[in-house]
Amino acid sequence: VIGGLLLGLGIAPKLASLLLIGTLIPTTAVGHAFWKEEEGATRQQQLTQFFKNLGLLGGLLIVLTEKD
Repeated sequence: VIGGLLLGLGIAPKLASLLLIGTLIPTTAVGHAFWKEEEGATRQQQLTQFFKNLGLLGGLLIVLTEKD
């Protein structure tokens, strides 16, 4: 929540991005492990959420690497 608020308000965006990246990676790996699911709707849902988090990670990396 703190990282999202900081990023949304434009306060220390690089620090906020690092905080969010630090929570997003383990959450994605543990919470959306599509490779552990059998074929079917559950696997597709996990895959969708995994790619959504991957997109968020890309956006956070853009914020982290942009010049001031």
